[in-house]
Amino acid sequence: MEQLAALGYSGPFPSPSFNPRTQQAQWTGSEWFIVNFSEEQITQVDHLRLLSRANWQGLSDGLMTSNIYAKVKAAASVNLAVNVGATELLGLLGDAKIGRPNIDFLNASFLSIGDAIGLSNDNNAELYALFQDNGMTSFLKVPNYEPPSMGVME
Repeated sequence: MEQLAALGYSGPFPSPSFNPRTQQAQWTGSEWFIVNFSEEQITQVDHLRLLSRANWQGLSDGLMTSNIYAKVKAAASVNLAVNVGATELLGLLGDAKIGRPNIDFLNASFLSIGDAIGLSNDNNAELYALFQDNGMTSFLKVPNYEPPSMGVME
């Protein structure tokens, strides 16, 4: 210990307790200090955490076996707008599966396809269930659909 002190080393300096969702511990070279995140930073971190938990492969696989996909595939063979929308959606899902989800474009794509083929309430419920099963209801929206309320827990 004396030899380390003679070389200018001191410590140990255990890291302080902090909330990693709202704070960050930083080492200055001689001491720790806690940085509090802004509300905007907390919102961004929460959003990124939700995105990281999303199962894009599960959504893609679920869509391929859904009634919605069958309806889109049938419409795509006779409607250029649906064909383009479906192709775009498949590309967006591919990007999402490799860690590059574009949420705004995905929502716009679902809206465009839904408007073009007129999804039924059952189709919308099926799509919502896919989003829910794969951890995406906080950022992907089913167009023209109000999900069922969870009810009040007693």
